Amino acid sequence: MPQIFLVHPISCKKNLVGMQVVCLLVISVCVTTVIAALSYNMGIVSAGERGHQLARFGALPTHEVLPLSKYTAHVLSMDKNSPRAKHTEINLNRLGFQVEFTAPHPTGITKSDKVWSNKRAFLNIIAAYLESNRTSWLYMFEDDITVHSGTTFQDIRDLETRATEFVYLGICGTLQQFWVQWWTMKNQGKCGRCAHAMGFSRKGAQDFMAFNQNKQNMYIHAMYFDMVVEAWCLSLGGFPVLHFDWTSPHISGHHGAFFQDRLQFRTSIG
Repeated sequence: MPQIFLVHPISCKKNLVGMQVVCLLVISVCVTTVIAALSYNMGIVSAGERGHQLARFGALPTHEVLPLSKYTAHVLSMDKNSPRAKHTEINLNRLGFQVEFTAPHPTGITKSDKVWSNKRAFLNIIAAYLESNRTSWLYMFEDDITVHSGTTFQDIRDLETRATEFVYLGICGTLQQFWVQWWTMKNQGKCGRCAHAMGFSRKGAQDFMAFNQNKQNMYIHAMYFDMVVEAWCLSLGGFPVLHFDWTSPHISGHHGAFFQDRLQFRTSIG
């Protein structure tokens, strides 16, 4: 954000030109400040600003380690011992989650094979959750996430009180898309892509599985899990997002407390 300089007008009753110059300077500073603020809020981040934002919005400090809760974070990862998986586990442990890894099992080597295997892995986690008598909420993540430093476990618990079926802990979409949703979804919910951080209530998990298995639903053939979630979300009028006003320091259009850390980890799907 540009530095703001306070301009003090010179006392001169008849110097109209000087007063006009002062007014123009004040107006230009105000306009520049507003534009910079809007650009920041929309997630438009220049390369020069990334270092500053990473310092502000990086992973949780190492001393902020919370006691593990009864909540389990289910993390999709091809290798639970990889640097990306360990990074994700540390972030989730610091918030208070216990972590369980699930490895997708691609039936081939193409991108399509990998995408389908991710979807099947997510669906298997949900199915196993519905058969258990564990917590009232299920949380699933991908192994390339970082958490904004201001996030607390209580933030997640508070968000649960505003939702009956699903919460986005991170979401992706365009500015135009979210503006339309702001006008049309009266509950201030959002619907978008990305499956890197999400939560299902037991009721929501049951409803989603029914939605996904409905043979009259065209999205039963979609290979991307997040596309099915988005379609289900739109059918119900939107879901809350944890700290939607926080944006990724790397990628515009990525909102929420959890973001895909593309600065450290490239996509493993291709």
